[in-house]
Amino acid sequence: MKYYKSYLERQEISQETHKRLLALGENSLSTGRAVTSRTRWGHRWGALAACCALALGLGVWHLAQPAPPGGQTAADAIYPGIKDTYGPGEEPPSGFTVAEGPDGEKMMLPCIPYVNYQRVDGELAADAAPARYLIEGSFSQELTKEQIQRTFWGPEGKPEVENPKNDSGNLPWMLFWQGYTLTGSALYDRSGSLLWLNIWGENEEADSSFTLTLRPGELPFQCGLYSDVESTDVMGTPVTGWSREEGGLYTCCSEFMAGEVGVRFENSGGIFGSEYGESASLVQGGAQMFNALLVRQALSQDGGLYLDHLLKAEEVPEWRAAEFSSLEDARQEVDFVSYLPAEDLSGYDEFYSRMTYQEGSEHTLYLRWSWGYDDVTIRVELPEGDAEWGNLVDTARPETYDVRLYSIPWADSVPEEYYDTFHSPVFRAVDMSREIVEARAYTLADQGDSDGPRVSFSVLHDDGALVTYSCKGLSIDQVWALVEETLV
Repeated sequence: MKYYKSYLERQEISQETHKRLLALGENSLSTGRAVTSRTRWGHRWGALAACCALALGLGVWHLAQPAPPGGQTAADAIYPGIKDTYGPGEEPPSGFTVAEGPDGEKMMLPCIPYVNYQRVDGELAADAAPARYLIEGSFSQELTKEQIQRTFWGPEGKPEVENPKNDSGNLPWMLFWQGYTLTGSALYDRSGSLLWLNIWGENEEADSSFTLTLRPGELPFQCGLYSDVESTDVMGTPVTGWSREEGGLYTCCSEFMAGEVGVRFENSGGIFGSEYGESASLVQGGAQMFNALLVRQALSQDGGLYLDHLLKAEEVPEWRAAEFSSLEDARQEVDFVSYLPAEDLSGYDEFYSRMTYQEGSEHTLYLRWSWGYDDVTIRVELPEGDAEWGNLVDTARPETYDVRLYSIPWADSVPEEYYDTFHSPVFRAVDMSREIVEARAYTLADQGDSDGPRVSFSVLHDDGALVTYSCKGLSIDQVWALVEETLV
């Protein structure tokens, strides 16, 4: 207990809390129960008392609260990067579950910093430029376990320890991420320079998840923000924090610069509940404490975050794009010719087309004809990489795609289980017919709008090409003619 007593002597907590903490540790030793790590988070309170906080019901100690400096704006955003989902029993390619270190009392105790997680409510203010996210030629790469570990351990890797009891597991134990399954993705620009990365964590047992976004040199982008959110000085660094509650689930977020790395950490729930700050409930305090542990790890001298190993992609896929001002020019892209009209559409005075190609990811040609309120678009996606198309329709079940069976507004009439196939149906080429086109046609009596049906659907060809049609201003026969000539 000498490490425990020495550490507590330096903390600003009441004498009563001090005595209760010491009694907790001494009672544990006198009864022969060592304070060790346990498998289930519901039984981790003893470990918390010895590691960073105290057992359930005693509160959390922290440094004296500094006077917050001038207000800084915090953001509530979903950042670019796609997190794939996997079914029961499936494991993500780059995912791993954070393991616990060997049992044994930890000799060092983290000082949890105070962060003012202001309660926020109401609507977000939009602050997003699409160009920030729709970056031409950008590509993502899944992070390996080793790459995620190096982000926390640094270039020298996991430190070696002589005593197995001091082993930190496969990530710094002070994060308290044990039991979370991690996946990650790095987004690069077309030249292979890192734009940002996301690390996602999920703990089903604790009903908790988080997203950590890191960006070299600057704070991560935000697509929405709360106003009048102040920052807290943590180890000389301004940290913006906020929290909100929805349906009993608390979400906390912090934003700050950790040296040359911009950090945004948002978690829903946490692995423990404890008091943290004034008037915080157990659940809310636990979520805030979980977030503050990441802030501490990122800013402390014995922690940090590292991106040097990810700043440049080892392999950069080929990328090219081209625009066309006529159908004739677009048809020079020979890979797409068999899916395009042989002749231009009459009655439309504007035409636009664009081809994009990225090795292993995308090979697409987009075409649009416009006149007044009418537009016809065709999007051809050739198979590239491991592309798989969903929403395939069984034509023997018209209730899943036939718009004539439901009244507008469709949100009130279409069953939820048919939502995807109804709004974005994919028909196999062999199943296509004029009757299918007619089943997808509907009209709206909008004042000032043009007459005629609206039709939308996709066709999956035998070679894996997907052609999506969205037509307004053409008759059913004209739409069917567009499709029919691609089926030969």
